[in-house]
Amino acid sequence: MDWKEIRGNWVIIPRNPIGIVHFLGGAFVATAPHITYRWFLEQLASKGYVVIATPFVNTLDHTAIAKSVLLNFDRTLERLHDSGALRKLYFPIYGVGHSMGCKLHLLIGSLFQVERAGNILISFNNYAAKEAIPLVEQFNSTFSIEFTPSPLETNKLVQERYNIRRNLLIKFSNDTIDQSAALTKILQERF
Repeated sequence: MDWKEIRGNWVIIPRNPIGIVHFLGGAFVATAPHITYRWFLEQLASKGYVVIATPFVNTLDHTAIAKSVLLNFDRTLERLHDSGALRKLYFPIYGVGHSMGCKLHLLIGSLFQVERAGNILISFNNYAAKEAIPLVEQFNSTFSIEFTPSPLETNKLVQERYNIRRNLLIKFSNDTIDQSAALTKILQERF
């Protein structure tokens, strides 16, 4: 497969595309998704999906990351259309996320007006900073560190504003930190 770097994203364009996948990886492997998720993403491309994998650096401000990865995705999509690399103007777009990438797709679908045919959320987790980042507890206990939005705020946003009706949640049987069951209940109530 021929990976191209376009406007900060890693892209594969199959010969006869049928759709677009916007991929966001997990917190600590998201900076090089074309390497860390290579086999998986190339399998999607082999089935006819344009893959746009957006790298990101994890910070405590997940809202800012969601806004940034969406902007990077939109700019890359625009470049692909302008350059003629994607001749057809409309393809169904699917958000695919792993771990923190799931949270980012949920935030994108809750905070921004996006058209998505659906989202595929693999190994979702929405832990508090003290549970997700091993060193946080070593800081002085008077210094409070938390993600923005917090896990409770994220759940509330999804309950009240998430607009993508078609979702596939994938949980691996040996994944002890997956929180897909709780997300399933929220999405069932929402839709």
